[in-house]
Amino acid sequence: MSLRISLLGVCALVSLTACDQPAKDNPLFPLAAGKQWTYQLETVYDAPDAKTLSQTLEIRNLGSAELSDGSQAWVRRSNNGHEYWLVTDNTGINRVALKSPSKEQAVMDAEPRTVLPANLTVGSTWTTTTVPYFLRRRNEKPAEFRYLAKYKDLPMVYKVVDMDVALQTPAGQFEHCVRVDGTMEMMLWHDAAFAYKPTPILSREWYCPGVGLAQVERDEPTTAKLFQGGKMRMRLLSYR
Repeated sequence: MSLRISLLGVCALVSLTACDQPAKDNPLFPLAAGKQWTYQLETVYDAPDAKTLSQTLEIRNLGSAELSDGSQAWVRRSNNGHEYWLVTDNTGINRVALKSPSKEQAVMDAEPRTVLPANLTVGSTWTTTTVPYFLRRRNEKPAEFRYLAKYKDLPMVYKVVDMDVALQTPAGQFEHCVRVDGTMEMMLWHDAAFAYKPTPILSREWYCPGVGLAQVERDEPTTAKLFQGGKMRMRLLSYR
């Protein structure tokens, strides 16, 4: 049975501290309470029926919480209602639970999910499960692949490709950023080959010292006339 936890749970499974931060806060992914980031999220869908969808995403650090086993987590909440419960230790930063907008309580992950390992170097690799972000079926419901059981918890391999990148976003110019590339393969129908083929889904992430996650790019290609994919880009607008 999965362990359920909640920021406001009346079962006293957690307690929240108003203003705090980890003893060794990672400058590439700050968890200190009160920090806030605003991103511009743009998804450009492939033709036919090409379209561009834009939205603003806000993420705020809520502070620390004690889990029922006595360990400490750090909670981040997005303006779309998701809460991410994170643990930082000598292995790095790992997500241990997630609360979706439709749930009253957060639910522990079956296994911790690596966000950033400790002691990054060029060539460092790790594997974390993910889902397609926006790849969709044109004429079926639910449209998004992420809602289909067979496409949940797919393994993506991440690799540090550069530790000293300059990055320009609407929030400013950042130096000495770390770029992490992710690759996973999905079995998708290809009209051109008239067969199912492994299809790469690509991710690129930039983490900047003192700022955190500053940019994300994601490629999820269209491979059949009944599918619609494209490219997504998330850029930092402001942070404090």
